Amino acid sequence: MPLSIRRLLASVALLAGAASLSFAAPAPVSVDLTGLHAIQKFGLDEKIDDHVYGFVDGVADGKAFEENIPADGKPLEAGPKKPAITEKTAQTLWKGDLNDGEFAVVTVLFFQGEGKDAAAVKKFRDDLLAAEKKTPELAKKTLTVEEFKALCGDIVKKQFAVGTLVKNEQAVVSKVKETFARGKTADHYGGLFNVIVWNDGTTVRKRVVPVGLTFGEQYGNDVKIYTKLKFTRNNVFLKDEKGEWSTDQLAPLSDDEKTIHVKMLETELIPGKDGNPIRKTTDYLADIQVKNNGQPTKWKLESEITGVDDIHTYWEYAD
Repeated sequence: MPLSIRRLLASVALLAGAASLSFAAPAPVSVDLTGLHAIQKFGLDEKIDDHVYGFVDGVADGKAFEENIPADGKPLEAGPKKPAITEKTAQTLWKGDLNDGEFAVVTVLFFQGEGKDAAAVKKFRDDLLAAEKKTPELAKKTLTVEEFKALCGDIVKKQFAVGTLVKNEQAVVSKVKETFARGKTADHYGGLFNVIVWNDGTTVRKRVVPVGLTFGEQYGNDVKIYTKLKFTRNNVFLKDEKGEWSTDQLAPLSDDEKTIHVKMLETELIPGKDGNPIRKTTDYLADIQVKNNGQPTKWKLESEITGVDDIHTYWEYAD
């Protein structure tokens, strides 16, 4: 074989090897909390800000992990004009490299309060972790397509089938009023949602799956608890470039499609001054970004459940 041809074949083989190595390189991924807004506070005194804190638990590379929100574990202050977390104070909830087939599940749990009911919170978390461990896919280090769908939920015969993780979580959260009813404890359950990232061998896929409705009626202003992807009312305070506040309605997806807004709400009846019950709503919004190679990826809302109007329309998940 002529030397020139041998050199050409060697160069082609070298390039092919380099391309293969490049494709097999692990994907650096992060899940970031870039905002936490108190649309309507839990506290009854309008002059006093809420305190809010949270926990992160999950599995990555086949190993369990836990984090606090904020990282130092001290509750943050929050009010309609005082976001607990902003883009400037964003917190990374999980960060790591995903090889082909590897995944990370990041479960985010929020409370309003100062952490005075540590024993009740710990029991609730222990019950939740025990329920989540019943999810068979979490014991694996890698996922197939079918396992990813079983874990996260997916469209089956044109309808969304809830995944194994959320089913197990709902069994615990649906009973949360037994422990964290107003008046029983100082701390208050805020909301729960999951972020799943998975390297399917060709790209990094992601999914955010809220725990959904866990108490009460789906629509209207009745007593309820939910964590959903849905529109807010025109009651979210936002600051403009001049530093002035105004209220706006937020969709679950930002205009640039790089941030997903997860809405966490409870509507309850509390005693009024005249002895008659009054309706009280606690309403928070968490902003989530998933970054691949340090760049925010775009979201797409999936499985729309159309309500009587935009306010009551929601999405089962987002990819």
